[in-house]
Amino acid sequence: MIKKHKKTIFMLVLFAVLFVGAIYLKDILMPDDESVYGTRLDELGEHPIDDEVYTKISQELASNSNVLETSHREQGRIINIFVTLDDKATYKDATKIGDTILTFFSDDTKNYYSIQFFMTKKDEKLNNFPIMGIKGHESKTISWTPERQITVEETEEGSSDE
Repeated sequence: MIKKHKKTIFMLVLFAVLFVGAIYLKDILMPDDESVYGTRLDELGEHPIDDEVYTKISQELASNSNVLETSHREQGRIINIFVTLDDKATYKDATKIGDTILTFFSDDTKNYYSIQFFMTKKDEKLNNFPIMGIKGHESKTISWTPERQITVEETEEGSSDE
């Protein structure tokens, strides 16, 4: 009987071996217990950021008449700082605010985390904003998007298709 179904048995054994091998290979290449960051965040606990830092930043910026709202979010080794500015704020005002925020972080924090700044204005129609800045963990200063001039765009009411 084995001789009669030799090819079928061989195919079933081959399929079973390939199936078990595929499962084993999947476990090696894609383990379930690892973070999406791999081992890059293993030292994160050694570089904590006290909530008091963010409180001090908020208090400092609350006294600035150009700042309407601030928030932050930590994501892995990246700190995102979001600032909404008054419409009269200039590019120079925004970059000064970013430099001010940076002074609240310790050298250890600045050398471990990348800090990103997202500066927007209350009136989203003003097209010289948003501007963004980043201070990478290996750099000493913030790199900002280039300054743009406000341009007047036609609105639907002001344009004519005649």
